[in-house]
Amino acid sequence: MTRTPPSEAEGNPGLTETERKFVRDHIQDDVATLLLKNRSSPDLDLPRVVKQIAARQKARYKLPEWYRNEQLLFPPPLSVEQGSSQATALYKAGLVAGNHLVDITGGMGVDCYYMSRSFEYTTYFEQQTEVAQSAGYNFKVLGADRISVRNEEAIKALRQQPLRADCIYADPARRDQQQRKVVRLADCTPDIVTALPILLQSSPQVLIKTSPLLDIDLSMKELPGVKEVHIVGLENECKEVLYLISTDGAPGPEPVLKVRILNDKGSPVAGLDFTRTEEARAEVHYGEPLRYLYEPQAALLKAGAFRSIASRFNLTKLAPNSHLYTSDRWLPEFPGRGFSVIDVCRPDARDLRAHLPEGKANISLRNFPAQVSELRKKWKIKEGGNRYLFATTLFDGRKVVVVTEKSSLTE
Repeated sequence: MTRTPPSEAEGNPGLTETERKFVRDHIQDDVATLLLKNRSSPDLDLPRVVKQIAARQKARYKLPEWYRNEQLLFPPPLSVEQGSSQATALYKAGLVAGNHLVDITGGMGVDCYYMSRSFEYTTYFEQQTEVAQSAGYNFKVLGADRISVRNEEAIKALRQQPLRADCIYADPARRDQQQRKVVRLADCTPDIVTALPILLQSSPQVLIKTSPLLDIDLSMKELPGVKEVHIVGLENECKEVLYLISTDGAPGPEPVLKVRILNDKGSPVAGLDFTRTEEARAEVHYGEPLRYLYEPQAALLKAGAFRSIASRFNLTKLAPNSHLYTSDRWLPEFPGRGFSVIDVCRPDARDLRAHLPEGKANISLRNFPAQVSELRKKWKIKEGGNRYLFATTLFDGRKVVVVTEKSSLTE
């Protein structure tokens, strides 16, 4: 539902009709060229609208619903790039529900907006005034009238006056004050590890989003009470990791790791559930490449489901540290990419050339001591074509290249 934006009298921070038209007319243009060729006028704040164009260009495929809405005000392009996608936000909206949601790291508000649909009302916290004002304006444009915007630091506010909520959501920033990337959850901002007891005083559930760069096992140790870990994949990437925490911090069943591969609507199309104990005990057989070769989606690899993949799908693994799998029977439900095996060659240009009449191939490395650029130069192979080369190490230590292609079964 889209509503008419607030009026100027209500402090509308949105774009004027002239500015919206400029954005519409130049949405596919190069932003640097726009700044050079155009001049600001009384009706047009050029730097501002160019930033809107740059941000919308980032959002075109990531946030299609917001991209299509000309009334919305976008934050800087980097915020769009670092924020959640529409698909992953919709997925999170299906994980929790209830009466009251509290988002303590509101930011652009994408997660807050979609998750709020599963709650009667929502409280959004954001300490940056400009960001909070933009989010509040966008919520009104989108018709999300049950979201209350609070322009203050959430942890401090909850210390002073705890709120009763059914779920608290947090997406801590993964950079320190010097803008350096951090690898521990405790080093993110806000420090969720330290603040967790305060959050659990207000809510029986806390849902935390982290970057795939953070170590899952370390984060589980830092966060007592983790019940589920959702490792979310979209397209060919692992997009985010979610930790669902309960107030029941007593020792119990170990956390379940839930890998979910999403479509662009946020619905899971493939997945795998397992625990670390199940992963350690999973039976694995190693062997030569068979008729089909499988490369797991990045979220499965991030989750560390290396043995579980082989066990659950009854696949043979090429080697303990070569995370490629094989079978004689085609598995269309495999969560990743599948290929038909043409041959297994030595990593030698002469052997490979017989399978590449156009001199083109797509090269991937799995447990192979080289760089793709080095191999392209060494083998004199251009990028592209319908052949896929997997340079890897087999269970007996041999270095090989598995020559494959996507057959009609994999389309």
